[in-house]
Amino acid sequence: MTRPPPVVLLCGGLGLRQRSDGDDLPKPMRLLPDGRPLLLHVVDYYRRFGVREFVLCVGYGADAITRLLVETFAGSSAQTATGAGWLRISGVDLRITLVDDGPYAEKNARLLTARGHLDDKPFLLGYADVLSDLDLNRLIDRHRGTDAALTLVATRVRSRYGELRVDAACRVTEFHEKPTRTALVSAGYFMCSPQLFDVLRPELDFEVDVLPQLTASGRVGAVVHEGLWLPFDTYKDFIDAEDLVAREGFRWLNPA
Repeated sequence: MTRPPPVVLLCGGLGLRQRSDGDDLPKPMRLLPDGRPLLLHVVDYYRRFGVREFVLCVGYGADAITRLLVETFAGSSAQTATGAGWLRISGVDLRITLVDDGPYAEKNARLLTARGHLDDKPFLLGYADVLSDLDLNRLIDRHRGTDAALTLVATRVRSRYGELRVDAACRVTEFHEKPTRTALVSAGYFMCSPQLFDVLRPELDFEVDVLPQLTASGRVGAVVHEGLWLPFDTYKDFIDAEDLVAREGFRWLNPA
């Protein structure tokens, strides 16, 4: 059986859409209905697919995230090691490396730092504020069968508002309450080849510059996911997740 690739998790941003005055809790540290932080659910999701090696790019709230992971995973059989800007927790079946570029570093800079903790092999890339019931093996298998620099997961989103059509006489002819949009969006799950690092520059933006550049050169593949997708961008997203758990349980821990 092929060993699953390592995953790099981006969890160092400021999370400004979540924050209000006096609220300085990092988004990955926010609690879900079982009382566990979002980040632990994200880690558990990847572990269900056999992922054992994690590189976490931390920044804002790094101390709180580091403390959580040490308390959760640095048991009697685990060892910790530190270096300039990084800390590693190594256990029997798990290795977590935290690399800290500060709260203001761009994604490309964080990825370039993470490179020093990866072998020269394909790796998974994801965000620490997204959950889904995606079968991760679909992404891995799709990427391994291509020469793409990066393969992403695409999904559809529901509109946050009711959508309508109005005719020339200003009459509403159609109304749909928060419909699912037809356009696909990036779901925040990627499988990357080492050649990705050839186009990363610290001054460039990953989504604005790098992804369009790779797309224009035909080096981006995709897997379409039609199932559950939960991006935790706003406080309302956490409230919606609570409602989902009450109805259906933790679906992301039982991927399709």
